[in-house]
Amino acid sequence: MKIAVAQMNPVVGDIKGNASKALALLRQAEASGAELVLFPELALTGYPPLDLLERPEFVRENLRALAALAARTRGTACLIGYADFNPSPRGRRLLNGAALLHKGRIAGRRFKSLLPTYDIFDESRWFEPAAANEPLTFKGIRLGVTICEDIWAGTALLPWRELYGGSPLAGLMKKGADLYLNLSASPYYCGKPAERLSILARVARRLGRPLVYANQYGANDDLIFDGGSLALDGRGRILAAARPFAPDLLLFDTETSAGVPAPPFAPGEAAELRAALKLGIADYFSKMGFSRAVLGLSGGIDSALVACLAADALGPDNVTALLMPSRFTEKRSVDDALRLARALGIRHETIPIDPLYRTFAAALGRRNPYARIDLTLQNLQSRARGTLLMARANEHGALALATGNKSEIAMGYCTLYGDTAGALAPLADLVKGRVYALSALYPEIPASTMRRPPTAELKPGQRDQDDLPPYDKLDRLVQLLVEDGVPPERAAARAGLSAKEALLIAARITASEYKRRQLPIGLKVTRRAFGPGRKMPVAKRLPAGPGPGC
Repeated sequence: MKIAVAQMNPVVGDIKGNASKALALLRQAEASGAELVLFPELALTGYPPLDLLERPEFVRENLRALAALAARTRGTACLIGYADFNPSPRGRRLLNGAALLHKGRIAGRRFKSLLPTYDIFDESRWFEPAAANEPLTFKGIRLGVTICEDIWAGTALLPWRELYGGSPLAGLMKKGADLYLNLSASPYYCGKPAERLSILARVARRLGRPLVYANQYGANDDLIFDGGSLALDGRGRILAAARPFAPDLLLFDTETSAGVPAPPFAPGEAAELRAALKLGIADYFSKMGFSRAVLGLSGGIDSALVACLAADALGPDNVTALLMPSRFTEKRSVDDALRLARALGIRHETIPIDPLYRTFAAALGRRNPYARIDLTLQNLQSRARGTLLMARANEHGALALATGNKSEIAMGYCTLYGDTAGALAPLADLVKGRVYALSALYPEIPASTMRRPPTAELKPGQRDQDDLPPYDKLDRLVQLLVEDGVPPERAAARAGLSAKEALLIAARITASEYKRRQLPIGLKVTRRAFGPGRKMPVAKRLPAGPGPGC
């Protein structure tokens, strides 16, 4: 069978627009001789639609779009993801569905069995699981239709392998499926494309039949979808592979396609992260209806990297950098910031903050705000910058980008309403070491920025390491505590810290939860980010001493 995989980029909520994209891709596949076109999970609503699913009219609109798309089908069929009402009076009101559309009608429907409810997933909030699925017969071929999680049962992509009691694939195998199809919306994290390929190859070998995987491409809020759609034969060999981090229409024949090389993954972790973050920024802006960004450019590594990513994603003409020096800003910081702005070709302006800082300090009765620079006065400087940044964003009809990284966010080493101001935080899921690794891909960043010790420059001679552990140790501990869930007393040695140091850092991470609740959306690029997938109470009291990971 000649199959096309439509690796499309839906906009959440734009049902009419998503249906139009699907029809255009269907016609393109039809012109190429495809017999069947496979679309991603919930392609009509966009994924994840979240509580839009609680609006009955939203679900009805996607059903009308499904019927209209079915009416436009001819000889080429399509299998597309959508949301349906549960006909049973029991259970959740909705089903996560896949509909086979062919020759002007809906020829069959199948529904998702395994509903993920961990990390960023909460599908059992809206959907009822399907008890079992029969193969769908199309042109004499029995299609084993699965939706995303249905194919991952018992694999390393789950929080633990035995999360589900069984696999929908086992039932489809018993019922004699000839060809397995998976409609997916599988979010990205660093290393996942290669991990996913390895798992899919093992699944295909176990099935002994061809397996076609259609994944969503694009970004929605904090989630990035890398695509990476694939077709494999029953021996786990790749028949066809879509481009990562890009739209694609994959065409192949399950009978005649020869094996092809592995998909063109970005060469190395940093290059993969660059592609993901560039896509995350570009889609966030375009789907929000904005094209222009503003950011504070300090001469430090974090803001330098955000400037590079923004110029990459939006184009240099759409990025404005504000240099906001104070009496405590070293000349080399300003020089480095100017050098980078000119190298990138982005707009830039310099607004000294001292007049605003002195006014704020005077309002608090601080007659000499340069004498003893306590935490209040340090934060006033950051908030002065945040005020100017948001004002320029308003004037330009732009979105402000925050520049904090995961290591600092973990420790609460940031100022609410200051350097945390913005609509999006591209580096929020990158520990400091990854910031440097990714920055090395941009030759525009001055070597002096890469070499100098990190500093907030809020008082004379300040360095980050005055208030934080060495970043190499802090990064490792944050990864162990937050991403891997390792208890601090066990993580300590692996991070090169004492148990006491690890417990103190863990306590600081816990105490900073109230700050993180007020931060801009951060792009998720690790298994576990600070954000919707990490649900921690703010007002709490935990026992002292050894305890769970952060």
